Amino acid sequence: MNNDVERIIMIKVAIALRLLLGRNKNYIATTDNNTADIINSYEKIATNSYADIRKATVSNAFSGKKRSTMITIILIVESMGYTMIDFGKQYSKITDNDISEFEKNIKKKSSK
Repeated sequence: MNNDVERIIMIKVAIALRLLLGRNKNYIATTDNNTADIINSYEKIATNSYADIRKATVSNAFSGKKRSTMITIILIVESMGYTMIDFGKQYSKITDNDISEFEKNIKKKSSK
């Protein structure tokens, strides 16, 4: 597969995962209910997954820098309380502009 295509897929996966995690964080911020069970961090994702995945593996998926297996992505999505339909909806909405912005932000962080 073309390296550019792989890079774009990895970035789109990272963006979609971040959007889902952001939804959980926003829910916690806007709700007075008991939110202890809401998954809102990489560590909680790793702990809550149905399999033994490391926090570093979760972090890699969210970074867009390394290839993640589909199994890992499914485990992450489900541990956050979402379905692959939810993930797919987010993934399909990502634009070229979103990808460019993501890459700019990553470059800024790595240059600091």
